[in-house]
Amino acid sequence: MSSPFISSAIQKIRFLLTKEEKIKWVGIALFASCTSLLEVVTASVIVVFAQVLNQPDIGQKYLSMVGFSSGLVPGRIVLYIAIIVGIIYLVKNLVAAAEVFYQNFTIQKMNYLFKEKLLHRYAEADYGFYLTRNSSLGVTVVSGDTELMFSGGMISIASILSESVIFICLIGMVVYMNPSLAITIFGVSVVLWLFSIKIMLPQFYKWGQRMQEAALNSEQNLLQFFHGFKEIVLLGKREAFVNAFQYHSRKKSRIQAIQTATNVLPRMIIEVLFVGLFVTTIAFLCLEHESPVQMLGVLGGYLYLGFRLMPGLNRVINMLNVFKAAIPSIERVYKEYAVSAKESYVDIPEFVFEECIELKDVSFCYPNVKKNALQNISFQIKKGECIGVVGETGSGKSTLIDVLLGLLKPQKGTVLIDDMYLVGSYQWHQKIGYVPQSVYLTDDTIEANIAFGEKKIDESRLNAAINAAQLRKFIDQLPEGFKTFVGERGIRLSGGERQRISIARALYRNPEVLIFDEATSALDNETEAKLMETINAVSQNRTVIMIAHRLTTLKNCDRIVMMEKGSIDQITTYEILQKNKQVVV
Repeated sequence: MSSPFISSAIQKIRFLLTKEEKIKWVGIALFASCTSLLEVVTASVIVVFAQVLNQPDIGQKYLSMVGFSSGLVPGRIVLYIAIIVGIIYLVKNLVAAAEVFYQNFTIQKMNYLFKEKLLHRYAEADYGFYLTRNSSLGVTVVSGDTELMFSGGMISIASILSESVIFICLIGMVVYMNPSLAITIFGVSVVLWLFSIKIMLPQFYKWGQRMQEAALNSEQNLLQFFHGFKEIVLLGKREAFVNAFQYHSRKKSRIQAIQTATNVLPRMIIEVLFVGLFVTTIAFLCLEHESPVQMLGVLGGYLYLGFRLMPGLNRVINMLNVFKAAIPSIERVYKEYAVSAKESYVDIPEFVFEECIELKDVSFCYPNVKKNALQNISFQIKKGECIGVVGETGSGKSTLIDVLLGLLKPQKGTVLIDDMYLVGSYQWHQKIGYVPQSVYLTDDTIEANIAFGEKKIDESRLNAAINAAQLRKFIDQLPEGFKTFVGERGIRLSGGERQRISIARALYRNPEVLIFDEATSALDNETEAKLMETINAVSQNRTVIMIAHRLTTLKNCDRIVMMEKGSIDQITTYEILQKNKQVVV
């Protein structure tokens, strides 16, 4: 059955809306009712006008009701009635236009506000939430599914609501004019409705699912194509990636073509039915022995009703199809909103870091992995201390850093600041300057990448960070200085320059704690040596945690934590390792 799907989707939309947005839907409903009332008034005056054209004397009675003097000549009666019809029709269409604008502006406002709300929920989600997901899913949900839920789903609901109220009111008018005719029109409408519910809507739901899947896959292939373009060219895999995108894009286009073509069918059926009903009405009235003069008013009203109802009925069916196709997107947005609801960070206004960071019996396991990445880790880092972390690939170094950053929550044990404050807090993040191995740079200027997300850049902090990261000489050589664009992901810069910008970004916040996650591993020895001089210079008077792939990189650290298979093998110093000949240059 399709109706439970529709009612379930509407319930999901209601859940996603705020109280204020639900009240705005009352306004949409009131607008629809007002437009419907004006449609009935318009249809009534057109019936009257059709009668007056044939029998002007009837018009005198109606004009007298609105204050016109008696004894008007037939030409004047027809003129005044025509003017009244025109004014009513104009008012009706002005209100209808206002209704359309109100509907669309209200729903589109809900659209961008919900996108903002959803993105906030994504931002608040646990870092582990992203470890099992493809980034293209989030992009598709925010830019594709949410857009379809509002522009397709909610606008469809508003249109269906408006047209349905008009349909009911006008059918009521037909019942008043001619009950037998109303039953005939209603019967045809029920047949069309059943045809849509039983046959067309289920197909549109299936097409919506296939479209959603094809859109996600084509988006994913497109991102992979642009992100891995260098490797694709060098490995000669252009055709493979283009063909993969083409396959999903062709599938999406084929489904879209079927949907669009099928949407036209109801209009054709309705037009044929309208002409058939018109002929049937004339035959029906003739069989009742009504004269052509008596039939004129009814037929005039019927023509207007057909002119208004048939396109409206077509729109209702089309909007039902659009809504049904949007249901998979509504379901995915609802699921994503619920899944990302879990906030992982806490607000601790009184947070201070004065003494130490302590890990107590910490164990962590990634989702869908049986083996622990960290196993019973316990050690303490004093404020102002420089700690090095070293180990083979897969020993748990980066996981340890992510736990210290508060991005990953251990399944066992705790990480506390001064034995009381959680690391999973906004205030702890504000005290950290983080330099990753793989630097993310936006396609923007050097200064925008250092300030990263700040609209109003503090010039003094910017210059201090540039000087500390030893970027001044490089920036001064550029024609546009720190206004120079770095290209997507910093493609116009060398590896060392990108890392220095990352260090400047970390220093721009003037952090108490600096964390370097293998920040020099992708660099050659000479560049690494120069960057280490920068790192050692900016690390003065700060708490520093540094992951490295070579022990010699950590020679200035107070202590070195040696990791092995997710556990601490030993905590020692560079001097002891050197004496034991464990240092390999």
